[in-house]
Amino acid sequence: MGSELVTGSDSQAATGGGNRRLPVVYRYGETFEKLCGYYMSLGMGYHDYWDGDCEMARYYRVMDEKVKERQNEALWLQGLYFYEALVDASPVLNAMSKKHKPIPYRQAPIPLTEARHRQQQEEENHKKLNAGKEAMKQIMAGVNSKFKRKEE
Repeated sequence: MGSELVTGSDSQAATGGGNRRLPVVYRYGETFEKLCGYYMSLGMGYHDYWDGDCEMARYYRVMDEKVKERQNEALWLQGLYFYEALVDASPVLNAMSKKHKPIPYRQAPIPLTEARHRQQQEEENHKKLNAGKEAMKQIMAGVNSKFKRKEE
């Protein structure tokens, strides 16, 4: 009776000799049923999951990875802004500091793309150029007024 329990068990018969392979009667439908909720949480429709193209599931997984990466970068950037704001405000919080004025917070967001970075640098260069131009005009006006006084 003890030998019948070991040799005649359902698990040994189903797996084909007691090794660790999946049983022959394994239903793939169970796996699909378990994953249906996951794919629906990604935005895939019920009918698309069951009746649609099987490649759509892969695309939804890739989309989910990209959304998570984007969200992670956005949260990292938020932490960077928060850290920069704390550093800018730190002179006010330090009792030993000679200057108790906070450093001004940045005027423009951090550029995320190379094109935006170039555009910001061009704008800064343009502002510096205009500031230099105005300074030169003031110097010229001062020099011209000196010459006019000498002529009079």
